[in-house]
Amino acid sequence: MKTEVKRTYWSRFLKRFNSTNQYRPISVRIKNGKNEEQITADTPLMGIALSKKGRIIDGIDLFTTVTDPESLTRPTISIKEPVKIISDTDETKKDLSLYVEAKDGTRVTIELAAETDSSRLHTCVEKLAYNIYERRGHQGGHDVDDWLEAEQLISATAHQLVR
Repeated sequence: MKTEVKRTYWSRFLKRFNSTNQYRPISVRIKNGKNEEQITADTPLMGIALSKKGRIIDGIDLFTTVTDPESLTRPTISIKEPVKIISDTDETKKDLSLYVEAKDGTRVTIELAAETDSSRLHTCVEKLAYNIYERRGHQGGHDVDDWLEAEQLISATAHQLVR
């Protein structure tokens, strides 16, 4: 069932959406006019956040699990001047997809795949830990520290999106 989320509830809705769907695989498409582009496929969701200038909502940022420690807190996609959020759920209220429409007519479709799979999170931590190892110049002997840092970075970013 498709339901438009009232603008006054966007913040509360996105926090609930993030806490329910964090780490679920998503596919994202952007349609602008006649052009449609697949941005991500089968990528674990970290969350969606509002970006504001003062009290004015000027964008919606989508965060996915990335393996670069420097870009973990940068959005995968930023939608400027959003005007509408539409949620699509099944009869049990499980989220199926989310649509965000921008003032310029751009429409971003976020399709949620299967349930959260802990092995996906494990793979993300593993790749991030390896990138931390590479960033340190391939210096061995710190594998546990790299793993714990990767877990901490992902956890801190994820926590920011649900509180």
